[in-house]
Amino acid sequence: MYARRTTFPLKPNTNQQARQIGEKYGKVLHDLPGHLSTVMFIDGDSFMSISTWDTEEHAEAVKSTRDDAQGDLVDILAGAPSTTITSTIVHDVG
Repeated sequence: MYARRTTFPLKPNTNQQARQIGEKYGKVLHDLPGHLSTVMFIDGDSFMSISTWDTEEHAEAVKSTRDDAQGDLVDILAGAPSTTITSTIVHDVG
């Protein structure tokens, strides 16, 4: 199993817009092959997404969805690029 963590830095006072975009892309992620789970949250001036995938290939294939989301987020991004880390899950409580 693999996890992806993506962080988008936000402009001030854009949390509501980020929440709406997150709801849209959360639904998109759930329909992708290999998707297991996603949690999205706003932490101060950052919008973060952590998703889990059955294979590394599926985890990496979601890049185009992240790029689409960044296009939707362009008006609320703080100017710094998003960052994404893909990692192997070593323990899953469930």
